[in-house]
Order: sequence, then structure tokens, then C-alpha cells
Amino acid sequence: MARAVTQSKWHLRGSGGRRGACLLWGSFTLGAAGALSVADGFLPITTTAGTFGVIKTATRTGRYSLFFDRKYRTMRVLSLTLQGPADAAITTGTANAAFARNLPARGKAAQSFDIQLAIALNAGGTTDTDGMTGLVVTYTVAVEEYGGPS
Repeated sequence: MARAVTQSKWHLRGSGGRRGACLLWGSFTLGAAGALSVADGFLPITTTAGTFGVIKTATRTGRYSLFFDRKYRTMRVLSLTLQGPADAAITTGTANAAFARNLPARGKAAQSFDIQLAIALNAGGTTDTDGMTGLVVTYTVAVEEYGGPS
């Protein structure tokens, strides 16, 4: 069972980071048709939109909402990576790109954001798609709890 974010985060104070800044990270694994099958890290799988955890965004192909336990002064997505399942080829019909979406404007309190999976097309555009079964999406997010001097 996942622990509340405020009880298990990696503080950046003393390592060159700002006071009140920390990293949140985790991953989730996709099942058939883009369904969530496993979540590791700070966020559990949830079935209720807007509650603590990760949920497949309703009516949106290849989109997932991540909702943290509280609002943070700032939130920056540092990395999103895709790891394919063992012994399975990544084909043109499966997700090969991940994007962060719906991040609040700078200086606004943040509690959630969306991840969009897509197929990168030759023309430079993207098409939303569900990831293949066994695809692991890993995220790292830097948050700041409060303002003030570093």
C-alpha cells in the first residue's frame, strides 16, 4: 500500500535544493487496452477522479491523471520515461512518447497533472494512444512545499 506523499519524500535541503523542495517519483504499469495494472512509488492506483493516486483519464485514450495528497507551491515534471515490456517489440501502433499536460501556471498552487502517451508521427505531430500491455511509465516531479528563502 502506498504511503502518503508527505510521509515519504526525498527532501532537497542540504543537497543544493531550496528549503521546502523535494522530489516525488514512481511508476505505473499498463495492462490490456491501457488499463492500469500496477503502481509503485508515491501514488497508488485509484478509481475516483480527483483523489490521491493515479487514474486512467476517462474518455481520453492514452491519458492518465496523477493527483497528489495536497497542493504544492510549485510543481515541475523533471522526467517521464517509457520502458517497454520484456521481449516485446515497440511497434508503430504503440506509445513511444510521453508528455506532461495540464500543469498549473508558474506560481500557482499545484496538486495534479496529466501524462499523455502518444505515437510520434513522421510529420512531427502526435496521435494519442494506449500503451501496450506491460509498458511501464516512470515519473519524477520536483515540488516545493512553501516559499521563502532557500
